[in-house]
Amino acid sequence: MFKKLAIVAALATSASFASWDMYPVLEQHKGEVSVGVNYSTDENTKELSVPVGARFSVIQNLELAFMLPYRIFTHDKNGNDIKRDGFEELAFMARYKITPTTSAFADIRTPIGDGSDYEKKTWIAATGAQYSNSINPFIRFGSEIGLTTYFVRKMNLTTFSLNASTEFEFKVTPQFTPYVGANLGVLLGSITEDGYRFNSAGDGHVDARIYVGAKYAFNDMFEVGVNAGIWFGNCFYKDNTEKSIGTYGRFKF
Repeated sequence: MFKKLAIVAALATSASFASWDMYPVLEQHKGEVSVGVNYSTDENTKELSVPVGARFSVIQNLELAFMLPYRIFTHDKNGNDIKRDGFEELAFMARYKITPTTSAFADIRTPIGDGSDYEKKTWIAATGAQYSNSINPFIRFGSEIGLTTYFVRKMNLTTFSLNASTEFEFKVTPQFTPYVGANLGVLLGSITEDGYRFNSAGDGHVDARIYVGAKYAFNDMFEVGVNAGIWFGNCFYKDNTEKSIGTYGRFKF
């Protein structure tokens, strides 16, 4: 039972391991720096974190990025500090544009501080593909499907999940763009030190997130955005819905 709970907790850490976004990579030698503030709450905890990241297209069609969140506080349902402050997982991300509408991605996340989610010795890797296109001059969508693998060294545990995401953007004005999206995480199974395999196919071990947001570009170099989402499902989020809100600012160069 403990190992099964550990598997589920790992899935909740990154049920959707999307890259920076689901749209085409930046043009060669273009980049962005992002700073945000995220607040989330569920039945057990309340958390506030500040993610900082950057991405840059080093050569034509290849984009590299990193993201590092810093957790300001984590409180339990009674308001007590549960001492999970500090740096979380450092994520490295790479995307390569194969065609104007498709890209391949590979991400890796490594814990570096006491605030790391779930388990200090858990490494997370993901790989997959993205497809995006414009429906008309005012609407475009992005999508992603990938496999995420969790390596829990302390428990000799390896876990696999299938992740899928989609998003629609609506360009109301050249500056203002609202969007709506969804993420899906399906726990596929795991391998433990004693060879035990847990296959959840058909067992309802699925979590989903729906979210909405909007971004506003003041000019070609500076953009701000807000978003809100909710997680629910029959895996980690069974009887434990999580709600989140966030905001960010991005400088483009």
